[in-house]
Amino acid sequence: MREVVATTKRPGAWSWSIVISQALLLALWLRRLGGEEHRLAIVMVSASGVLVVSALVLALVDLRASLVLTDDALLLERRWRPLRIPRDAVLAVDGNVHGRPSWSEAVVVTVRGRDRPVRLGNFEVHARVLIPRLQEWAGVGDTVPAADAPHRDDAPADP
Repeated sequence: MREVVATTKRPGAWSWSIVISQALLLALWLRRLGGEEHRLAIVMVSASGVLVVSALVLALVDLRASLVLTDDALLLERRWRPLRIPRDAVLAVDGNVHGRPSWSEAVVVTVRGRDRPVRLGNFEVHARVLIPRLQEWAGVGDTVPAADAPHRDDAPADP
């Protein structure tokens, strides 16, 4: 089984507006290069040039990611730093607002052996839909079972 359950959102038209606005600012600063504020103009031309190139890369390069379920793992397929979480390592699936999937903007997956939970967000499918789907797939709830909870030395002992 290989099921793509969600993909991240595409950048909107706003990304092109950033490119255009930064290019206009660059053109304005280039006109001021010959003036009295020569040093400031050089700094601003350099900064605007970097911003134009960065905005252009973000607008053109597809940086979207896919959340994929397989029989034995949860995969976050993306261009840089793909992530693989084994199914049996998933301890809990919740939203970033505990107990309120409809309020949550991201899915939080608690994984055995990791210090911090994995936060998955910015998908086209809302967290209120993804959370129950991932809980069903992993066979877990929204909290870590007591047997798998991290042990703290300063916690009071059971009587």
